[in-house]
Amino acid sequence: MTRSLRHRHRHAFVVLGILLPAVFVIGILGRKPVPVVNELAPTLSATPVTPESVIWKRGDLFAKTPVEVHLLQIKDDSGRFAVECFAPKDFIKPDLIVYWVAGNAGITERLPGNAILLGAFYSPALPLPDEATKSSGVLALYSLADNEIVDVSKPFVAGRTRADGNPFREVTFAATRK
Repeated sequence: MTRSLRHRHRHAFVVLGILLPAVFVIGILGRKPVPVVNELAPTLSATPVTPESVIWKRGDLFAKTPVEVHLLQIKDDSGRFAVECFAPKDFIKPDLIVYWVAGNAGITERLPGNAILLGAFYSPALPLPDEATKSSGVLALYSLADNEIVDVSKPFVAGRTRADGNPFREVTFAATRK
């Protein structure tokens, strides 16, 4: 390297040593503030669910995972249901979310298009959609970090299943006249 080239390099590094920190400080000071939302839109905010009674508790819905599911009836007059999921402390999945999938679809690798997000696994009570009382469906546990389905429950219909998993038999009594 020639003497003139070393002289140019020295001047370039001195200029960069002064210019780069100055540009960095100006960039930090010129940033726009992070937008803050004080309140969620009504469609995005979770409505508090006040369960009135536990319809059933089942620990056999999921084959691969030790998850216990409680079916709850919501306190208002709508007749809606919610589920609550419990797992032992050694079942650590911080990013687990729960989906409701209508039908008895054999879900293996991907969630179907009709999957409805219920919420985070560790939420207190997850309201079921209205179609859960009309048709059979499954709960799917999905891991966001692993981008995979952790487990899929056995099919059930909300409000029409006993604790042993068998459906209620609808019995009608004919009125007798005397």
